[in-house]
Amino acid sequence: MTPPRKRTKLDNKSTFTSSQFQQVSTLEEHRMKDMPLSEVYYVSNFISKEHSDEWYAALLELDSWYQPKLKIYGREIVQSRKIAAYSTDPNLTLKYSGQVVDMKYEYPSVLRDIQDKVEEMLGVKFNHVMLNLYEDGKVYIGNHRDNIENKVIASVSVGAPRTFIMTRDKKVSPKVADMPTPKSSKATAQETDPAKDSNKRPPPDASSSAPEEAIAGAIDTVSRKSWILDPGSLVVMQGVTQKYWKHEIPKEPKVKEGRISLTFRQLVS
Repeated sequence: MTPPRKRTKLDNKSTFTSSQFQQVSTLEEHRMKDMPLSEVYYVSNFISKEHSDEWYAALLELDSWYQPKLKIYGREIVQSRKIAAYSTDPNLTLKYSGQVVDMKYEYPSVLRDIQDKVEEMLGVKFNHVMLNLYEDGKVYIGNHRDNIENKVIASVSVGAPRTFIMTRDKKVSPKVADMPTPKSSKATAQETDPAKDSNKRPPPDASSSAPEEAIAGAIDTVSRKSWILDPGSLVVMQGVTQKYWKHEIPKEPKVKEGRISLTFRQLVS
């Protein structure tokens, strides 16, 4: 049984505020289809395989890797995955499962290059990155969601390909406010002239059922999505994704090579 995952908590307010949130608006062609109540984008070739291998080798040499200690049901255990955490904000500290994260504030050149490339492509800024090292297919992360407050999450994969699974949380009922607004075509003056078009007006309650129909559609469509994260790929999750979807990297014993994920966030106060 996979232990429950503790949420990362902020210790201070020197972070993004709600008015500073930046949303990605340049990746529509990469949006994952058939995933209602989500905004998930996948760029398979964010960088080349050769570039990915170079980044992987350089990141492995960082001296900031460590295995955090977690408190599970009152017991202290050592996490199987090694992590490394960095922030552009020297005042930012984090706690994970009751333990203070060993945060670094001096970015090595390879990490600065990666973050610059991510921010340039997405057009948003991030103040934190968490690195996870999956040394082989036996190392995994269970089904979980990130903090809902993390409005934009961008994750780069380098090293070995690994399976990525997203699952709709059926315990969370869809809200009308979270449904996308349907796009309507522009009406001409003649089409909207009451005197000329009075017989074509919809009945007063015609639009009232639309939200309910949209919610029903969201419930009845795809509830699980799985794909391979290629070396050098980029996944972006934003909007209400964390509210309705969980994600995981399952065990894959046949995978013998390592993988590193770099997850960039806008930590909020």
